[in-house]
Amino acid sequence: MPHRSALFAAFLLCLAGAASAETVHSLDQVPGHLGTPEARAAFATQIEGKPAPDLLGVRSLPPGLPAAAIAGMLVPPADHAAPRLVGARHWRDDLYVAIVCTGGPPLAAGDTPDCASYDPAAALHVYLGVIALAPGAAPRLVAASGAWDTAMGWDDTLLPRAPAAADDADGKLAAPPSFDGFDLAPYRIAPGVPAFGLRCGWQEGYSGGSASFTGLYLFAIDGTRLRRVLAAPMSAFADIAGDWHKDGTRDHDITDAANLLIVSPRQTGGHFNLMLRLRGGHGQQLYRWSAAGGYRLATKP
Repeated sequence: MPHRSALFAAFLLCLAGAASAETVHSLDQVPGHLGTPEARAAFATQIEGKPAPDLLGVRSLPPGLPAAAIAGMLVPPADHAAPRLVGARHWRDDLYVAIVCTGGPPLAAGDTPDCASYDPAAALHVYLGVIALAPGAAPRLVAASGAWDTAMGWDDTLLPRAPAAADDADGKLAAPPSFDGFDLAPYRIAPGVPAFGLRCGWQEGYSGGSASFTGLYLFAIDGTRLRRVLAAPMSAFADIAGDWHKDGTRDHDITDAANLLIVSPRQTGGHFNLMLRLRGGHGQQLYRWSAAGGYRLATKP
């Protein structure tokens, strides 16, 4: 039997810095005060204009697994929309995780494919799957998600802010407008049961700044079904510009917080408990397994 410490794994979705709120006196000072990788990534893409990394595997599909084949396996016949994004990444052994997004606003010629829609009238559909691709064999679908509930609850979170869509919704339940990357850390939700993550995001722009929020889903194979077993908010970052100075700079109020996901050796219903812990803080939340609904928030110790 593995040593107890080997079963206690902390997967650091935020690797540095405590939750913080502070004011700096110019935009160029903001990067030096960001303590989480989520906040630094948001600043780099939203403010500095740097391209986001290809965490969905759009630009590097595996040889022998073309986009048309992936879409044919994952998209239900009732969805007649052309895919706006197809991606796949190696997961483990001969298995690949794959995603197809349809719907959303039309992509113009030359646009970079994305899995995002900020238009309520242009619904986004996200399909996931696990595909086996063994040498010398045709691709084989192992499990598929079909249509799945993308809504994530922000009603009881360790984070200091929530997306505006969640604040405006009953129960603070909101579907994210973007799906940004696979998280392929070696998650185990039960002995011999691996899981993989999918990260989602909300980006908001204001006349005096912006905000960015992230969440995490975990998926596991259940027969031929790819099942969502966790949906949890993971980070909140805001940069709100304030008073102008005589030199043409402005104060910036920064909020920066993120969680750690910890897999505990303790079990409920044969599945490891999960803990969300505020990075650099004292707050934490316990998620326990429910056969009916996957992981559910149990308590805030």
